[in-house]
Amino acid sequence: MVDRDDTGAPRGTGPEPEPPTKVTVSGGDESPPRSVPNTGRDEPMQARARSRTLGAQVGRFIPLKVLGQGGMGVVYAAYDPDLDRKVAVKLLRVAGSARALEAGRTRLLREAQAMARISHPNVIPVFEVGTWEDQVFVAMELVEGGTLRDWMHAKPRSWREILVTYLAAGRGLEAAHAAGLVHRDFKPTNVLVGRDHRVYVTDFGLARPVGNPGRDEGSLEEPSPASEGSGRLYEPLTQAGVVLGTPQFMSPEQFRGDAVDARSDQFSFCAALYRSLFGTRPFDPEQLSRAAKALPSGPGAPGEAPRRPTLAPELIQEPPRDAKVPAWVRRAVMRGLALEPEGRFESMAALLESLSQEQALARRRRAGGGAIAAAALVAAVGGVAWWQSRVCAGAEGLLADSWGPAARQRVTSAFAATGSPLAADMAARVGGVLDAYAGAWARQHTEACEATRVHAVQTEALLSQRVVCLERRRQDLHALVDALAGVEKAGVEKALDAAYALPSPKDCADLEALTGQQPRPADPAKRAELEAVEGRLSEVKALLDTSRYPLALEKARALEPQVVATGYLPLVAELRFHLGWLQALQGEKEQGAGLLEQAVLDAEVGRADRLEVSVLNKLLFVEGERERFEHATRWARLGKATLQRLGGDAVLEGDLLVNGANLALMQGQPEDARRQLEEASALLGRALEPGHPKRARVTFTLGRTLLEMGAYAEAAKVLEEALRQTEAAVGARHLDVARRHQALSMALRGLEDFPRALEHASASVALHRELLGGSHLKLSEALDEEGMSLLGLKRYEEALKVYEEALAVKRQQLEADDEELHYSYDGVGQALLGLGRTRDALEPLRKAVTFTSAEEDSLGESGFALAQALYKEGQPAEARAEAAKAGALFKESGRAPRADAVRTWLESLPPEEQVKPAKFTKKSPRTERKRRK
Repeated sequence: MVDRDDTGAPRGTGPEPEPPTKVTVSGGDESPPRSVPNTGRDEPMQARARSRTLGAQVGRFIPLKVLGQGGMGVVYAAYDPDLDRKVAVKLLRVAGSARALEAGRTRLLREAQAMARISHPNVIPVFEVGTWEDQVFVAMELVEGGTLRDWMHAKPRSWREILVTYLAAGRGLEAAHAAGLVHRDFKPTNVLVGRDHRVYVTDFGLARPVGNPGRDEGSLEEPSPASEGSGRLYEPLTQAGVVLGTPQFMSPEQFRGDAVDARSDQFSFCAALYRSLFGTRPFDPEQLSRAAKALPSGPGAPGEAPRRPTLAPELIQEPPRDAKVPAWVRRAVMRGLALEPEGRFESMAALLESLSQEQALARRRRAGGGAIAAAALVAAVGGVAWWQSRVCAGAEGLLADSWGPAARQRVTSAFAATGSPLAADMAARVGGVLDAYAGAWARQHTEACEATRVHAVQTEALLSQRVVCLERRRQDLHALVDALAGVEKAGVEKALDAAYALPSPKDCADLEALTGQQPRPADPAKRAELEAVEGRLSEVKALLDTSRYPLALEKARALEPQVVATGYLPLVAELRFHLGWLQALQGEKEQGAGLLEQAVLDAEVGRADRLEVSVLNKLLFVEGERERFEHATRWARLGKATLQRLGGDAVLEGDLLVNGANLALMQGQPEDARRQLEEASALLGRALEPGHPKRARVTFTLGRTLLEMGAYAEAAKVLEEALRQTEAAVGARHLDVARRHQALSMALRGLEDFPRALEHASASVALHRELLGGSHLKLSEALDEEGMSLLGLKRYEEALKVYEEALAVKRQQLEADDEELHYSYDGVGQALLGLGRTRDALEPLRKAVTFTSAEEDSLGESGFALAQALYKEGQPAEARAEAAKAGALFKESGRAPRADAVRTWLESLPPEEQVKPAKFTKKSPRTERKRRK
């Protein structure tokens, strides 16, 4: 975890760099080697270099002050302007020939590459690596605190404190080994201890991939192309005979220049732990170096075992007898210091388990009388491991009342009772998502417990915060299951989205976010009251996510005074978030926007950063719908800035980009919308599992945007992918699938691929009819699209029947002046015209052109068809007038080819009285364009 100053940026001191040294014998603990004396003659030059660097820009980072320096480089506290945070920047200092410079550059690049391969709470995170003025820099997390050596010297430490701290560092090494790396230079100054007591292993400059251990000791030749990998991590750095490491902690095999593995890190770890526990070093580096080098190295003759004499055991000193360190700790440390790798523990994990015996013993004592019988069993199967596996077990049982076989049956029965055709499939899909959610919750609960009770790398206070967060997630799950058990038919379609909308249990592992939020009340009664109110707010969210808006709004309004009375701003922000969005959904956009704006402020003060970004996402959408575009743009910028402060969140950023694209579309900026949607699609594609509905939805929105832009070929390709993703997410029988078919039909019509367009339009009609019935307005829209495809194929008789059905449905649902009627009237008229029934076509086409708020190009098509019908019916003057209007409409809508077609038609008519070109003016503006052709 990174400590932060009042601005939210990381602060404090960074890692003190200590370079690996050539092996000679140094005079004191971690002091420079005698073979590379430091006379101080270069200090003025170093000071000038540091002065030149401060305030300059190293990559994108601006060094602020020197934190430490060593033989190879300087570490600066630096500012990252792109992400508005402080970082530690290690800048390599190499003197000498170009060959030496390249070797130093290679070493630091390899250090960053090695560290970046490991993701673990006890390994320092690397952000970036690059070059600056022939030097190499590594940007990493800035940790407030100091090195493990500083921590040891700050005040007297008990053996328990020391052991717990080293165990945390050991787990960082264990993670490196699991990633296939050996550190090879573990020592107290390569371990950082933050002020929050978190421990980080750093400086992996000597790390090597397991299985390629000896490349450092070879000649300066390029790695074989056939070797595993060919990147910087595998390049040799030093000439033959030069061994890297710090003598006070090096294993005998490192002194010999032999191949090393994870057991060498185990030796170094125990050498450092010995020194910290007993106040003296376990061996004399000079003696061990001479003894190790005196032995023959490498294997014997082919087919024979290595013939290496054994090192004298007395090279490792026995710990002082008066030291107050338990015998079991001594035994574990001394085994880790075995002079031959075969005598050490088989792995770092085995060593750490052996060093954790006191924790297991304490758990036994707490177990009470029942532990006596269990202890016998434990002794029989290897006590410590068994107890460690049980102390945090049983998390799954904590969810039994919220989600299990009984709850699953409730939901399945409720879905079936709605009579929805989707009931069985949706119940199964929702059940799968909730199963995965419950599993993730249980894992987080177990990991939180183990971090404190088993691994001792987390305080009880942090455990409490994580458990409180997970309890809130359990309440969210319980409330959603209750809402699903009372779902209505329309809610079945939305049920899968509601399940995916559950806040992730992984958020409860974000220690920085948890500790940064407003503290919960210390008074037990107030905490209990807060938890009860949180449960009721979870019910509001569940109702909102299952589309039961009126009931959700009623409950939110009733709950508001109780939430505000708690004074807990993250909860107040959450309530106002739901309440504001519900009001906006119910048409109260101004009041909703005001509440959402207040929720942003509450979340900011309460430091609920993720919630703040979620609120901003809704706020910018609502403000866009109110056509307050400047305000919406500002909220979007604030959302991006908050995400930068968070360190990023792919899902939240994707949502922000999608809403930004909607905002761009509202302002007539489709290219900007396209850019944002493509970025969102890439982000969410990496962050969400393949079957997640949100991925399909973003792909679909991108396809519709391309359709709006007239990029039909691209739109068709994207919409085909959206259809595939949607079917994978929700199945083939879902309204979302129907919508994908309908949009894909539009794109294919734009390409004049009418057979395929008809195939998808008919699929859309069939799904709408099955899922919504024969009298739903959405069915009529799907029928219109099917009719257009039939017209394109000149199948006029079929088109007429389809359009007449669409018109009949609309007349039942809509007022006589509703512009939706335009498309069906136009279709009936066009079909009749195609059949040669020109007199019958006049009435529906005259009706169609009266809807002047419809799209210009659609009105143009109706007018041009009417003109042709009028001419055939012997009304040339009126025909010319209608054609002129149609041409003007096509020109205004940017459809020049259609305008040319009208002009050509007019010019083909016999000469008559000239008709002046008409100028069309809409009677009323449209607030939302329909993407139809």
